[in-house]
Amino acid sequence: MDSSVKQKIYKRRTYWFNTTYACGAVTVDQDGFVCKIDTAPIYYWMVGKKFVEVKKSLQKQNKLLGCKKLKVEVDPF
Repeated sequence: MDSSVKQKIYKRRTYWFNTTYACGAVTVDQDGFVCKIDTAPIYYWMVGKKFVEVKKSLQKQNKLLGCKKLKVEVDPF
């Protein structure tokens, strides 16, 4: 492998979301978008949206009670 070529690393983070109406897992891809894999069905409306923007919106509406990072998966390919 050529040392000048950077290897892309796939990184996925899973958060536990607690809102005023439900709680469950939300998974975020390496680009910061919510992905459907391992995301709770109640939060499917977030899929394809920027995680940071969704979180800020819920905080602004006083619907976010808590958010905790559960795990980070790293897979170089």
